Amino acid sequence: MNIYIQELKMSVKSLIYWTFGMLLALMFFMLLFPAISQDAALMNQLISKFPPELTRALGLTTLDLSMALGFYGYLFLFILLIGSVYAMKSGMSVLSEEIRAKTADFLLSKPISRNTIVTAKIMSVLSLLVLQTVFYIIGAFIVVNLTTNQLFDRTTFLLINLSLLLVQLFFAALGLLLSVIVRKIKTVLPIALGIVFGFYVLQMLNQSLTDSNLAYITPFAYFDISKIVATGAYESNYLIINTFMILGFTILTYIIYNKKDMPSI
Repeated sequence: MNIYIQELKMSVKSLIYWTFGMLLALMFFMLLFPAISQDAALMNQLISKFPPELTRALGLTTLDLSMALGFYGYLFLFILLIGSVYAMKSGMSVLSEEIRAKTADFLLSKPISRNTIVTAKIMSVLSLLVLQTVFYIIGAFIVVNLTTNQLFDRTTFLLINLSLLLVQLFFAALGLLLSVIVRKIKTVLPIALGIVFGFYVLQMLNQSLTDSNLAYITPFAYFDISKIVATGAYESNYLIINTFMILGFTILTYIIYNKKDMPSI
């Protein structure tokens, strides 16, 4: 419990900064919605001149930018990127920070098991991501209602926003696994940025080439915002895959951490 509380105390400022940044970015772009919705015909005409591959890659084939939910869905792709980087960074740093600071041997000298340490740190990351999702959903609902007078399906809106947590859990679990596999991680953020954007590029290729095989590789395809807006539901097969990936990464983290040699001071 002490480890869990200490991790939360150390990470609360980062949580506030990243969540505030996500909401600030959303507010900035949603302020453009009234002007864009009024010139919807001009916007659609401009988009129609884009190459089909580019239109699909940007996710503009099915999202109607003149509608509040469609415009929000398009912006949410970028919010999802920010949240994924935060999750990846949190997952990678929560275990690797002890190794970087060479305090892992001191922690392991206490009368607690390695499994207890990993569990406490995973629960701290999970708590942070859940809190961020709750704060973001509340803030996003307020922002959307302040910037548009259009009615929108609140259930679909909630599903879109909950996909933030589901994708974040994938990257947090992957970050945890990498933190126990990679021998020495000097800086977490650049690695997190590179991996998240790499998966996003795969999603753009998946949409551009309409290659169903690529969709199984990147979590951004598991919760396709345009499909959520169109159907008001998740695709069950991708939801199952995401769950198994998260569980697989987490189990491997426990196994490898228990066998890992920790550097001493």
